[in-house]
Amino acid sequence: MMKNIDYLSLDGRSLYMIKLIHEHRSVTEAARLLGVTQSSVSHSLDRLRSMLGDPLFLKVGRAMVPTERVETMMGDIENVLKGIESLYSQAVFEPTKSNDRFSIVCNDYEHDLLVPAIFKRLKQEAPHCSLKTYQLNMAVRNPLEKGFADLELCPYAPEDSTDLVVSKLCGDRMLTYYDPNERDAPTCLDDYCDAEHAILSWDSNESTAIDKALATMGRARKVSYLGPNFSSGAMVVRGTKMLATAPSRLADSIFRGLAWINTPLELEPSEFFMVWHIRNRHSPRHKWFRELIKTVARELPEKSEACQRALLKSKEETEEQADIDHQA
Repeated sequence: MMKNIDYLSLDGRSLYMIKLIHEHRSVTEAARLLGVTQSSVSHSLDRLRSMLGDPLFLKVGRAMVPTERVETMMGDIENVLKGIESLYSQAVFEPTKSNDRFSIVCNDYEHDLLVPAIFKRLKQEAPHCSLKTYQLNMAVRNPLEKGFADLELCPYAPEDSTDLVVSKLCGDRMLTYYDPNERDAPTCLDDYCDAEHAILSWDSNESTAIDKALATMGRARKVSYLGPNFSSGAMVVRGTKMLATAPSRLADSIFRGLAWINTPLELEPSEFFMVWHIRNRHSPRHKWFRELIKTVARELPEKSEACQRALLKSKEETEEQADIDHQA
């Protein structure tokens, strides 16, 4: 009676050994390619012969000739080895060879702050990959839990979620922007409160952290425009005497060309987070993308007062040159 065979004993290395002997008709060559001794291959071959109840290879002259059983098995052995190779390749992410699509959920602040630099670096390191972004308020509910996106960029840390992992990317401070062609910078808190303001308000709550800070001082500001994002505020402020208080790291993107000052009241610094689902913690692909985003966040420039002085000096020199040209 034929004894039962434990098919799980047919490991990938044994199958690869059969493949090499079949291709080269040699135990010696198979041993060399496997990096083991000839006796080790002979011992493994004897074990397989006993397990499968077939000689597998017969010595004919100097060659090892496969039996009919081996010839019949070769197609399946090739498929199994390709499957094992595929499983292994999923544990290694090679960005230069990948054509994956990465996806991020974010709002305009996070998008304009980080996504252009993320995309630029992605194309440098993984030229065949693509990137898709979704607006947070337009995405499906619980997008990370449902696998709708790889990760989320947001200015707050989700509360009470055991399935999500949160990583702080960077901090920011608030600046007050204005159009230097239309007005001078506010010189004090009174000037700040008396000016008209454009603010960010995407829901029914129109009291921002700035308004709450002013309220503790018994003060309030004059809000004339409420927009759904920082971009709308930046567009409205241009060509007006209005002020917009927004993150400093947007000075070179959304608020490019506007002048700014440090906001004349003390505000808590903002924080910026990257959030992803715990199932992706050990994914090589996901880990690589997270590290790319962390690198981009570390390299973000902060707007300095020296840059602001240079911007205003350039404006003054342009105006002086215009006066000289006009007089000429």
